[in-house]
Amino acid sequence: MDEPSSHLVRFLQQEHIRLQAEIKELREENESLRAYLKALEHLYLAAQDITSEADLITLLDNTMHYAVHLAQASDGSVLLLDPETNELVFAVVHGDKRGELRGYRLPIDTGIAGWVAAHRKPVIANHAHQDARFSPHVDEVFGFVTRSLIGVPMVAHNRVIGVIEVLNKYTGAPFTEADVHLLLILSSIAANALETLRIRLEDQKTSSAPLH
Repeated sequence: MDEPSSHLVRFLQQEHIRLQAEIKELREENESLRAYLKALEHLYLAAQDITSEADLITLLDNTMHYAVHLAQASDGSVLLLDPETNELVFAVVHGDKRGELRGYRLPIDTGIAGWVAAHRKPVIANHAHQDARFSPHVDEVFGFVTRSLIGVPMVAHNRVIGVIEVLNKYTGAPFTEADVHLLLILSSIAANALETLRIRLEDQKTSSAPLH
């Protein structure tokens, strides 16, 4: 084979490799887009479910159901802020420790959940124990293993009412910024629905109170 032909063969081989890599990248982008659109569909269903719910526990349980589903997480919790004690309370828990953790209280300055509530910003920690904000307290008390987590604030009417946390992606993959964005939308929907329900219940309580 003469030299020009040899160069042409090498060029064609390199082009073939480049095109194969581009095709693979396009397939991965297409799969990611399909997954994101599917997540948005679930988010739409979540918004309908949550905003139509009139029962507090069911509302929170639906919120947690959609949170772990959207993030493909094995565990998660909704922690509500108790303004009287300045503690975060595990209101709803999904996962192996749901029976033990529900009702458990943490000081507001504890762990990533506390940081999220204090700063009103989301946190993604794919190596939780290497994050200086992480507290191993709950893991140690309840025999749990937190590998990775996302925490997002629940804010309504410019007031922090709680935190949504999801833990340990069940595929073993890291959490992504896309997961964070979806959970932020979900937390906003849930927080406003929760605040609307609270106001409605307070109004009902006031209107049913006996007159003196």
